[in-house]
Amino acid sequence: MIFLILLTLTLATTTASAQECIEKACIEVYSQGGHIVIEGRKGKGPTSTTTAIPAPSKSAKPKKSATAKPTISKKPVIKTPATRKPALRTKRPTVKKTPKVGVKKSASAGFSLEDKLIESIPTAGIAYQPASMPLVRTPVYFWSDIPTLVTKEIEILGELVTISLRPTFFWHYGDGTIYLTRNVGGPYPDGQIRHTYSKPGHYIIELITRWDGEFTIDGVSARIPGEITTVSALPITIAAAPTRFTR
Repeated sequence: MIFLILLTLTLATTTASAQECIEKACIEVYSQGGHIVIEGRKGKGPTSTTTAIPAPSKSAKPKKSATAKPTISKKPVIKTPATRKPALRTKRPTVKKTPKVGVKKSASAGFSLEDKLIESIPTAGIAYQPASMPLVRTPVYFWSDIPTLVTKEIEILGELVTISLRPTFFWHYGDGTIYLTRNVGGPYPDGQIRHTYSKPGHYIIELITRWDGEFTIDGVSARIPGEITTVSALPITIAAAPTRFTR
């Protein structure tokens, strides 16, 4: 009895879901390979993204009869050079081509429409101040050019999809120090992301941006599954501070 109830609920859910895809497009949003993928499907029946063109029937093509081509007899050999050979002009029979009729696939015709869009994720740019030869034991200000909220509106199969992305920044300063923040930072004096190096040398700044996203369709929002991460890197050289003796 329980098995029959579960089977009935499953069939009812599948039928309702298929009915929804006929009246309105079914949209799926997920992340793959560092990109946002939006897939849409509308209709029922075999899925295809191309236009169906039926092939003309065999009876529509007229067959060329054996007598259609006129035979050309051998040219008579005339020894007199003054006389010209008569030019033989033959007209080939024309064959009318049957025009192909394009049929647009729709839900009523038993076809499904599919579309797939791929959106790239912005990569953060890195900047720091002072830009020329920062010194040891002196704060260096860092920031990125990524906003705290990235919004995109995408239309697919007549449906408007709004995608919202919020970044989280992992700053690796190259000396073993890691700083986690949602702030984009800024230059002196208001920048909130700063780091002081204790030793001179060459370092590689690595900024890992992890994106948390959601999509909204008709006022209903859902989280975008999968991990979305971008990586940026920039070299920095820290100079030794000059030594001064005072009396």
